[in-house]
Amino acid sequence: MKAPNANPSALKNFFNRITDNPIITKELKGRMRGLQGVIYITVYLSLISFFIALIYLLANVDGSLSNAEPDFMQEMGKIIFSTVILLELLMIGFIGPALTSGSIATEREHKTIDLLKTSLLSASAIIFGKISSAVAFLLLLILAAVPLQSMAFFLGGVGMAEIIVSTAMLVVTAIFFCALGLFFSSFARRTIIATVYSYSSILISFVLFLLLLFSIEILDSTYSSVPPTRLESIITAAVWTLLSTNPFFAALMSEIILVDEQSLYTTTNIFFGNTALSLPSPWIIYLAFYIPLILLLISLSVYFVKRPER
Repeated sequence: MKAPNANPSALKNFFNRITDNPIITKELKGRMRGLQGVIYITVYLSLISFFIALIYLLANVDGSLSNAEPDFMQEMGKIIFSTVILLELLMIGFIGPALTSGSIATEREHKTIDLLKTSLLSASAIIFGKISSAVAFLLLLILAAVPLQSMAFFLGGVGMAEIIVSTAMLVVTAIFFCALGLFFSSFARRTIIATVYSYSSILISFVLFLLLLFSIEILDSTYSSVPPTRLESIITAAVWTLLSTNPFFAALMSEIILVDEQSLYTTTNIFFGNTALSLPSPWIIYLAFYIPLILLLISLSVYFVKRPER
């Protein structure tokens, strides 16, 4: 008779843990009552609305939109949906670290980190409260853009698979960028240092991504055998995996694969190399890479918060 109550009890304890965490309450109230939250939401929605309006304006230049051709309308729906998702990924990448890079570093600057550690909250509860409040705000931004995304649904061309995959990528991306900023904040002495570390790591990752794209040209010239050798197959799979860790590449290529190959999970149409490999769709690699990385960053943040201050 106790088994049926086990799950509801565990779920209740989980929600009680969230609602009883004073850091979550404090951070959310401070962020939503302050001017910063209003500015973030306003700029966020304004930029997305501007680009959607620009797409409609360009579509109306030749009068194609007024013809209401089904194929064209569906294509417009896909373009609008993809644009909104890419803009959300871009702005989450900018906003996420800004929300958490000062979470712990600010406590050190204000000399309140020792008071926080001597409270009844454990290090894991402190980290959980800091990251949960930031992620909750980013989820609010994602939900706020849903009405703009829904414009693509009226035009058609957007399926349930695209909605699920894009939502999963947005949520994981939001959590990752918050965890990244919190990680640097957990050991940095100043907020500005944690912020610089956070955005520098993002910038370096994009530079490496661009260098990898340029190296593909050289990689293509090395393929001469048909079928490819084992080494060439390994190199292709490795490059594909590295490229798929970039949020924009993963989102765009997943959409292209879904439209062109009607495949949600795998692809054989690699745009480089001379291979016929069956590789996972980029969104699968993206989630499989960042979910463990998020857990690692959160664990390291807890460790640095537990460590005695020097």
